[in-house]
Parts: sequence; structure tokens; C-alpha cells
Amino acid sequence: MAESISLFKELQASRHVLDNGLKVLIREIPNAPVSGAWAIYRVGSRNERPGVTGISHWVEHMLFKGGGKLNKGDIGRLVTNVGGEYNGFTSKDFTAYYEILPADQIEKGLLIESERMMNAAFDPREVESERTVVVSEREGNENDPEFLATEELYLSAFRFHPYRWSEGGLKQDLLRITRDDLFDHYRRYYTPSNAMLVVVGPSSAKKMLPKIQEYFGPLTKTDPPHDVHVDEPAQSGERRVEIHAPSEADYVKVAYHTPPFGSEDIYGLIMLDAVLSGSRLFAFGPGQASGRSARLYRALVERKIASEANSEFWPTIDPSVFALDVTVWDGVSIDRAEKLLLDEIDKIQRSPPSRHELERAIAQIKAQYAYTLDGTARQGFVIGIFEMIASLETMAGLIQKLEKITPQKVSHIAATYLTEQNRTVCRCAGVRNNHDS
Repeated sequence: MAESISLFKELQASRHVLDNGLKVLIREIPNAPVSGAWAIYRVGSRNERPGVTGISHWVEHMLFKGGGKLNKGDIGRLVTNVGGEYNGFTSKDFTAYYEILPADQIEKGLLIESERMMNAAFDPREVESERTVVVSEREGNENDPEFLATEELYLSAFRFHPYRWSEGGLKQDLLRITRDDLFDHYRRYYTPSNAMLVVVGPSSAKKMLPKIQEYFGPLTKTDPPHDVHVDEPAQSGERRVEIHAPSEADYVKVAYHTPPFGSEDIYGLIMLDAVLSGSRLFAFGPGQASGRSARLYRALVERKIASEANSEFWPTIDPSVFALDVTVWDGVSIDRAEKLLLDEIDKIQRSPPSRHELERAIAQIKAQYAYTLDGTARQGFVIGIFEMIASLETMAGLIQKLEKITPQKVSHIAATYLTEQNRTVCRCAGVRNNHDS
């Protein structure tokens, strides 16, 4: 228990809020050679509606095009000229941007993110150019049978909540979204009151705050946007869908609805995920558990029933799903693969995992935590995301709560949530290429 507490003390950050509502978290790492700036916005595919799916991801693309004090190409030049790196991405719950820079160049990151926050240009010519890019991305995804199966799984598991569509959006929406749609979305969600800035590096909060105030303080204060609140009705029976797509493999994907992050049951679900396929809770790079000692790997991959077999459970703002994913071994029937997958769920519901399995899962999570501490980028990301989804305090007690989960609790959680009534199954039957001449 003491070890868990000391782990979190190594990742403490100070909190501040500017007058315009911008939340700021500063993590000091004495003698660090680099600094990182993360700007995270509470907007993703969760904030979209039919007709404009994919708009958050498209706005993310547009915010690398300049505006305000930055011309097109300036972001890349400012960062790469000093040997730094930068990027951005969109998820279901948030959109994030970052710059990793030499320690004495952090103001370049502050300049970029302050201009990005409220001064992006949205040149109509750039909008049309980027339309080609996002549509091309969508078409590329449509050529991936595993993407199609995952998309169909979420479209079937969620009937009303916007978690049902993928971050990239639907092609028909991407073809008709206008420049005004994009700009309105940007103006609604890209405000200091809907954003968080995380700065990680050798400078103290006392030194960083005046600089942050200089760049972000003048930005206009606005009311936070209206938050999305859609309750997905409880599922009343198993849902099944089967698709056919050109593929040399078959896929089985399963989803079970889960409670929101505030529920105490999420700790049992995290441990269930770790027992089934290995922990990935802090795995943002090296340190990701291979899962070779986990149940699904031993039951399906080692026995050549599947080439890959995983479970997945991630913290989200709203109730989401516990997912299972199997790539069927060539020559094995999709029916057999699905049956053996569901047999593993039945086993863990009837027989609690061993104490050793839980100890191994905790060891994996602690190792991933240690890897997180090894890089400025990872630290900024994990601080920001936990604060966005829940709070740093939740993260502080996370390992302690996981250590209290018993084998019996894991079985109880599996029996409570991984039920036939609460289950959605998507099977992708691959349509093989004819290799005969």
C-alpha cells in the first residue's frame, strides 16, 4: 500500500485556473532536458450528432493550418527547427494536441497552443483540401475488415449514445460538412473554459504561471458549452450482426455495457480485463503487457484457435463497454472460435481467478506506471487524461483500490456485466481472394 502511495507522489501536479476558465496543471521534473505542453479539449465524437459525424476529427486537422500569429506551416517549423515533436489526435471523449521541446523552448509550445485555442483560420481552400484527406482516411478504413467489424459492433451496441459512431465519421457526412459547420464547432468547443493545459518540464509552477498567463490570459472568457447527456437504455437481450468483407481472416467482436467511471465496479472490470488479456492501463509506449500469460492468449492463441485474442476496457466519461476481440486462426471455423471465447467468460464467472493472476496484473500495472514516469510526453498525457475523465485524485488511489479487488469480486463482476442479455456480437466472415490463376 505504501508503494502505491509513493508511486503517485512521483506524478503530482499543481492545479491552477486562469480568470478565463482555463484549467492549468503543471508538473515539475527537476533537471529534465525537455518540456511538454498538452492542450486537451473536452470534445470528441461524443459531442457529435447525425449529419456531422467526424467533425471533431476534421477540426483537429484544420488546427494545424495556422491562424492568428501563425501562418500555414509555422507550427511544424517552430517545433522541428529546435528538434522537437508535435501531434494531435481525437478520441470519443476529447481532442488533444502536444509539443515536446527542448526545456528552454517551451514558450514555442505555449504560443502554438494559445493561437490554436481561439485564432484558427479555417481558410475555405484549406477546408476543401482537408476534406480530401479525411474522406481518404475514411475510405482507407473501409478497406480494413477489422475496422468495419469494430464499427458495426459499436453501431449495434449503442442505439442512441454518440459513442456509437467512430471518430472518423461517416463518409456521407464528411462529403457534406461545410466550412461554417467546422467553424461553428470550433467556436463552440475551443474555449478556455472547455480546455486544459498541462505543462511538464524542469520549470516550477512559480516560473511557468506568468508565461502561461502571458499567452493564455488575454483569451476571451466564454461560458462552457452545453455538455452532452444521452442515457443509453439498458439492453434487453443479445444483439447479433454478421458482415461479409474481403479478408483473409474472420473476426469475432463482443461488447458488454458497463457503468460510468464513477462506479466502484470499474476497478473490478479493470482487473477482469487484466486477467483475460493483460493490463494496458498506463501502456502509452514501452511497458505494454504482452498478454502471453493471460487467459485469452493461453486458451485461444497458444491452441491455434486465434492469431490474436484480447479484451479491452478503458476509462470513459459516459458508460461504455467491455470489449472482446478475436482474429480467427486460418482453417478454424468462426463458430468454434466464438464458442471457445465465450467458454472463457463462463469459466471466469464460475471459478474465481487465482490470487497469483491478480498479483501478476497488479505487477503489470505498476510496471506500466514506472514506464509512464520515464517520459515527459507520457506524463503529460496521463495527467491530462485522468484529470479530464475523472481526476488526479482518482488516479492517486487507483492502484490501492485495484489491490483490494479479490478473486471472488472479479468473478462477481464478470457474472454481473458479461451476460447474454447485455451482449452484442459482431462477426466478420472474410470473403477470401481467389488465388487461382
